[in-house]
Amino acid sequence: MKFHCPHFRSGVALTCFIAVLAMNVSRFPGLDQIGVLALALLLGLAARILLHIPEPQETGIHFSAKELLRVGTVLVGVRCNFDLLVHVGPRMIIVVASVVVGGLLLITWLGRCAGLSEKLSLLLAIDTSICGASAVASVAPTLRATKEEVALVIPLGSLIGTVGMLGITTAAHLFSLTPMSFGILSGATLHEVAQVIAAVSALPASIESGIATKFLRVLFLAPTMLGLGFFLMRRGAKAGEVGQGGVYTLVSSVWFVFGFLIVGAVHTIMERWRNISLVASADHVILSVATFLMTMAMAGVGLQVRLKYLRQQGWRILAVAVSGWLFLVVIACTEIHLLHL
Repeated sequence: MKFHCPHFRSGVALTCFIAVLAMNVSRFPGLDQIGVLALALLLGLAARILLHIPEPQETGIHFSAKELLRVGTVLVGVRCNFDLLVHVGPRMIIVVASVVVGGLLLITWLGRCAGLSEKLSLLLAIDTSICGASAVASVAPTLRATKEEVALVIPLGSLIGTVGMLGITTAAHLFSLTPMSFGILSGATLHEVAQVIAAVSALPASIESGIATKFLRVLFLAPTMLGLGFFLMRRGAKAGEVGQGGVYTLVSSVWFVFGFLIVGAVHTIMERWRNISLVASADHVILSVATFLMTMAMAGVGLQVRLKYLRQQGWRILAVAVSGWLFLVVIACTEIHLLHL
């Protein structure tokens, strides 16, 4: 078995080392807003440039980039509490749905107009519209996206989200936004949870609405993965690329999506318990494991990237990413105004 192969173990160990390094580096001021997943991917890229990676180690690196990513995606389901849909109210759901659906459609269209591949356009739309690096890492296996495409989208999204966090915080003071409006705007447009927390911390009264809006966006991850999986399966069947057993093929390729939903459902039930401290402790442990596994996966992605592809796509994807994010801000601001939030 490959688990007994020393080269396989050394490849996994390399991704583990980079993950540990990324988690420690992410504690430095400023870098904590970039996100540990983006840092692990960038460190993996640097290691690819500076180190000689023996070819036999690629098996272990690929294992981290693919299998550990899927396990981490399942465990990230502890972020979901489906009761949130009942408590946040219809107006907030309308804002989030408008941002997610509008972002997915428009950014994908912008990417295709700019000459980006369909997968790269979809990854960029998912990164901007849902929940940043975690969403991209989770959806990439369903789309069968390349390592280069993932490596382009995640760091760029983290950068735009960090700059956007500073811009939104400044705008809140310039336009005298109410705490509710500022919290919803931050939660509906910023890429990462850490960026939302950092933004709303400047106005403590907006923390509850900001976090609730962001986690509501996270809930759209599961239906997005399932929808893309069924869409790609049907299109493949029409093109003659999928034979008999298409449904089985879909289920086997996106099993982690169902795992994500099951973990989310179990977490929702557990949230109803009175022992909140026990649930919170369990959530913290599971989410820490999930984050570490996904950090190892991003290190593996970085270690497998071909830099030539990054240079070819750089400016076009930057233009689409910035334009798409600004579009989300416009949607969110319009909805907040029309719904009197």
